[in-house]
Amino acid sequence: MIAKEELKFTIIMVLAMITWGYSWAGAKILGPYGDVSAKIFLRFFLASIALIPILLKYRIPFTVSKSGLQFILINAISLCSYNYFYFRSTHMGLAGVGGVLVTTLNPILTSTVVFCFVDKSVRLKDLIGLAIGFIGGSIIIRFWEMDLNLMIKSGSLFYILASFSWVSVTLSSQKSKNHIHFLSYSFWSFVVAAGFSFLFCNLSDIAITINYDRYFWINILSLSIIVMSFANTMYFFASSKIGAVKASSFIFIVPLTAIIFSKILLDEPIRLTTLMGGSLSIIAIYLINKKN
Repeated sequence: MIAKEELKFTIIMVLAMITWGYSWAGAKILGPYGDVSAKIFLRFFLASIALIPILLKYRIPFTVSKSGLQFILINAISLCSYNYFYFRSTHMGLAGVGGVLVTTLNPILTSTVVFCFVDKSVRLKDLIGLAIGFIGGSIIIRFWEMDLNLMIKSGSLFYILASFSWVSVTLSSQKSKNHIHFLSYSFWSFVVAAGFSFLFCNLSDIAITINYDRYFWINILSLSIIVMSFANTMYFFASSKIGAVKASSFIFIVPLTAIIFSKILLDEPIRLTTLMGGSLSIIAIYLINKKN
């Protein structure tokens, strides 16, 4: 029974990570459509609406304890920060590069924070893994030709800031497990994030989206309902059940799928440095999560 549950969980997480791979190409497609804040608001709003039938079907309480509320607030703010850098970076840079860089840096940065501030029992394999991971990330952003202005223009700086934002998402999700059901946690995180992002929107920017074509709505609905409601919720669940470090290891699936979707949907070139750096980063994630 345990083996079947583990297999089921693994399959669901793999599917969730594949949708994350698509999300980078989807965000790039949404680039020319309107204001970033309006797209962020719509994404959270639609994602929260999509979760209501699930909570009702499984009779998950909507109530939140005071202890659970603090994790929701941290998660919502972190999600807003991540989505801002996520949209800004894909508008400026290559979606495939972002999908590799951010999703390989996420578990490496999460592990670094955990080792430095939570669990300080770092082993040699962990240090080697972190070192390889940071080398891989440096190759992906082509550090030898980088300066601050170029990093901003290419979106690399926003990719890195998105990764740092996701560390907080992962850790708050892990800490929330004893305070709130993961579905309620997802729902209220999205609701609060929608409310927070709405403060930075103009009503006209939201209203004009009604006139956008089907490509906008296909991608915004996919990014909201499939990627955020399904994939993000499963990631929150994984973080609460197996811990931040192990949950983040599933992200190693995303780089390859991000490159594939970016090639198919956007016809982006596949850089050798992206493949080399991504491969090193995946090796790093394996080392960090490998049992002695």
